[in-house]
Amino acid sequence: MMKKWSLFLLLLSFQALQAQRASDPGAFKLLVDTALYQWPEDRVIYRGEKSLAFAYDKPNAIALFRLAPDTKWRLALNEAYQIKDSVLTEDFKEYKIQFQDLHENAFPRLVLFNPELNRSKLIPLLAYAETYIDLSPREDDLFLGEEKVFELPAKHPEKIDLNLNWNKQGPIHYRFSYRGNRVLLHLLPKERGLHKLEIPLKLRSPRVEGKLLSYDMPPLEADFRVKTGRLAFLSLNEQEFTYVEGSTKAIEVQLDDHPFLQMNKTYRIENQEEAGGPLIAEIFTKSKLNNDRVLCLLRPYSYHRKTDGYLYLKDGDRARFITNFNLSPQTKIQSIYLQREGKNWEAGNTVYPGESLNVRLEGVGLHKGDFSFYGAAILEGDSLVRNENVAYFRLEIPMNISIRSIEIFNNGNNLGKSLRVKEYQRPRPFDFIDLALGLKRYQLDKIDRPIYYEKTLSDVVIDFDQKKLDRQQELYGKQYLSIKVKISNKKGSLVELYQFDNVLICPDDASPRYTYYDTKTCRLEDINLNDFINNKTSNLQEWSTIDLEFSHLRDKYNDDGYTKKVKIYLSRKINYDIDVSFPAGLLILKSGENDFSNFGGISFAMMAQMSFYHPNKVAKLRPFKFGAGFIALDAFNFSENSSNRDLGLVVLGSLYPTSSENRLSFPLFVGYGYLLKQKKTFFLVGPGIRVRL
Repeated sequence: MMKKWSLFLLLLSFQALQAQRASDPGAFKLLVDTALYQWPEDRVIYRGEKSLAFAYDKPNAIALFRLAPDTKWRLALNEAYQIKDSVLTEDFKEYKIQFQDLHENAFPRLVLFNPELNRSKLIPLLAYAETYIDLSPREDDLFLGEEKVFELPAKHPEKIDLNLNWNKQGPIHYRFSYRGNRVLLHLLPKERGLHKLEIPLKLRSPRVEGKLLSYDMPPLEADFRVKTGRLAFLSLNEQEFTYVEGSTKAIEVQLDDHPFLQMNKTYRIENQEEAGGPLIAEIFTKSKLNNDRVLCLLRPYSYHRKTDGYLYLKDGDRARFITNFNLSPQTKIQSIYLQREGKNWEAGNTVYPGESLNVRLEGVGLHKGDFSFYGAAILEGDSLVRNENVAYFRLEIPMNISIRSIEIFNNGNNLGKSLRVKEYQRPRPFDFIDLALGLKRYQLDKIDRPIYYEKTLSDVVIDFDQKKLDRQQELYGKQYLSIKVKISNKKGSLVELYQFDNVLICPDDASPRYTYYDTKTCRLEDINLNDFINNKTSNLQEWSTIDLEFSHLRDKYNDDGYTKKVKIYLSRKINYDIDVSFPAGLLILKSGENDFSNFGGISFAMMAQMSFYHPNKVAKLRPFKFGAGFIALDAFNFSENSSNRDLGLVVLGSLYPTSSENRLSFPLFVGYGYLLKQKKTFFLVGPGIRVRL
């Protein structure tokens, strides 16, 4: 019976051991950088909780986490780390993890999950960085009232709780500051003699010493000898003051207190320690304040830059203290320069609505100015270059600006300088002008050759499309034009001259600046030439020429602008006229006859003829004509037995080997007709003499 109970108890113990093993992940390891940390060997107790402590160098350190290969536990995700990879071998189950900002989260937790038990387990970690800071001054001499700054070599100084406020206990006051990632120690001695400085340090998160945790660091220690051999430096509560020439008004300031500084006394301020220096300012000490400062009155008498050297407070000719501050002239603008995209800097102050441009102010005291441009927006200011004499700005002029002057202010005070807002007045290409010839329309800027108009020209209308002048982000403004008209006849002789001296075309109400234009003298209607010229276009002879010249009035655009010339020909293809000619020596073949008759005498012909103009030349006739009319054969032979003398109706073609414009020419005739007397048809060919009426 006892054996059965023993076996039963042994079985229960084995099952309990198995359950415990299943519910406990057992030993594990954490490899960070090159250091190995094991659980439970390296665990520490922090705030009553067992944690695995490990050191790190980078806040996003990468570590290897290893479990026994036969454990049912596995690593789960957590916001404190990321799982990069996992490996299962015969010896261990390994996870590659990356921690997230251990500087801010010094107590991350690993999360293990057992899918068989459906339960999770947290493993607390304690991350600490190897931190140090050192004070080993090269100089151990300090001077009363003079602040000394040391740069301290440090590792992970962000983990150290450094006091950024002045610690005013002891003979040497101190505080810490940062310059980038560097730690600075400021020392301000208050008592003469040899003093030991000891600064206790605390950590923001604990570090491990053996298996103990501590927030303490070794204190910073150094010995300093405080001397009084130097002049005490007294700083003012402000470092920039304005000297107004001719003004004796005092400026109320606060000066550092000092045991040797006397109240109700006026000190000279000079720029040299030796006697006889120029007077820069005077300072009068009024009363002590409860912030270790003295209320004073400062009266400037000259200019001074801190970079020029220290200033000396003197009692008579003896220097008692040193200080430094800027005494600069009043902010004053002397010149304004503008720069537009792709252009060089130009002196001037004229700006236009809707544009963005660079502005350069030149003057004095510009480095301390808080500038504003009333009515315009500063796109860039402090990021651009600025010094005492030059200040750069990037301005945007609103499209709907309603003022004509953008005043420049400094701290709310008008500086007496401004930018003048002017409407755009740029010459626009002539795409806004249309030329209407009868029923045909031409856009002026697209006319690149002479216009040949073959019909009767009823009128010539110049039409202006005002919508094209101003468009959003593309403003041209008013267009001042001159239009010259010259009319010539076929031979090029002048018929008439006319000129429109000042044609003003303004943008219409679609322009974003329409309400700001003065449109009283703007032309609204079209120009019909027939309303102004004496020789109406419908009465002009064929091949008359109308020359139009459009140009901008250059004095309105700083000698800039466009010019466009248009030539209009009243062209024709055919010309009708009456010709009188004297054919001579004609060869005539009459119907019913087999050969040409002998050469006849001089004939007389009156013809209505058609002439044909050359298509590629101006008013140039081709060298042939066709016509119909009467011909008196052998008209000047009055003998009764003349067989060729007769009157006929004829269709006649003529060829001119020489110029057809000569009034006397010698054409070659070819024709076919009907003889009225002999009642026969005939064919003729031969030369002649032509007289053109």
